[in-house]
Amino acid sequence: MKDFENLLKDEGVPITETEISDVFKQTVTDSGSKISNDSAYSPFWRLISAIAVQPVTWLVNALVQNVMPQFFLKTVGEGFIDLWGNNYGVERKQAQKLEGRILFTRADAQGDVDIPLGTVIQTELLNDMVYGLETTSAAVLEADQTSISVAVQALAEGKDYNLETGHYVKCDIEGITVTNPDSWIDVVGDDYEDIEDYRLRIRNAFNSLSHYHTDGVYRYLIAQFAGVSTDMIWFEHEVTRGGDTVIPGAADAYVLFELDAPADSYIEIINRMINDEGYHGHGDDLQVFKLPELYVDLSVTVYLPTALLDSERMVILTGVEQAIEAAFRSNSAYVMTQTQPYSRFSFTRLASEVYQNFPEIESIEFDQGDIVTELEVPRLNSLNVQEG
Repeated sequence: MKDFENLLKDEGVPITETEISDVFKQTVTDSGSKISNDSAYSPFWRLISAIAVQPVTWLVNALVQNVMPQFFLKTVGEGFIDLWGNNYGVERKQAQKLEGRILFTRADAQGDVDIPLGTVIQTELLNDMVYGLETTSAAVLEADQTSISVAVQALAEGKDYNLETGHYVKCDIEGITVTNPDSWIDVVGDDYEDIEDYRLRIRNAFNSLSHYHTDGVYRYLIAQFAGVSTDMIWFEHEVTRGGDTVIPGAADAYVLFELDAPADSYIEIINRMINDEGYHGHGDDLQVFKLPELYVDLSVTVYLPTALLDSERMVILTGVEQAIEAAFRSNSAYVMTQTQPYSRFSFTRLASEVYQNFPEIESIEFDQGDIVTELEVPRLNSLNVQEG
């Protein structure tokens, strides 16, 4: 707001009540009027000042705080940012429900088992939340059939339902176990796009006005998909194609998808869009890939007070496991500093954030040091959380 105030000052506009009052007094004097009783204690002068000065003060404040910010993408608020998006052809991403497939399994393959439409599948408690799915079609586990994959949809919109394999494990059908298997998501759940993410996509769309297709244009095109953020796309230039020879103008784009987004399906669609629909550049040779993953085996030892009950210990240990998984992008149950490419993942910071979420912990130890990454994102291959 200081910038807007300075802009008005540079144009000679009074912005404080004192400055406006001084200008009012000077205007009265210049008009030839003379007010002998202009004391601050004069009822007449206080009335005139209030009538003349206060409305101008309100108008200036409204101009600085509410009007001028809407003229700049960096400061525009919720009320006007959609207009900015419309100007550049950038539609705000809407909230959507996850769609995928759940695997129903049984040990006893005798007889038919009905899986009704609307059967609910749930997670265990994740940071005081239970996430649920429901089947979108009826299915039957027929005799001699031990498992079946059934289409499901999240009970509500949002990206929190995009959980990795093995989180959805509860079902009320007797004799049936459920799980969300590998590559189980068909359509990612997504939240209504955050204003800052939307602002970033609009800014990136400025490049699309150029006749030349640059990184910014490709970033704008790729980030249209749910589960893809503008700042989660990286480019490599002067790359090879099927050999050791560098291809001038060729480039690769690497995308870090949110949680368990169906990366293979998205990559296929994105590449088809770029190569088949006329979006060319970088020597007409751009290929999009999922960001490589660096798999980590992690063992964690948590030290708890001896006075805690066994049930309390189990709750804390489970919560710590979920929080660490959130840091490694396996769920969004906790707000944690997440792993990133081209960075150092600090276990000291991770320990601090775990302490903040679980103040009962006396100490926490990790079996390895910081992870330094290049063009890759650390993911958990295995996680073992135990009490010390």
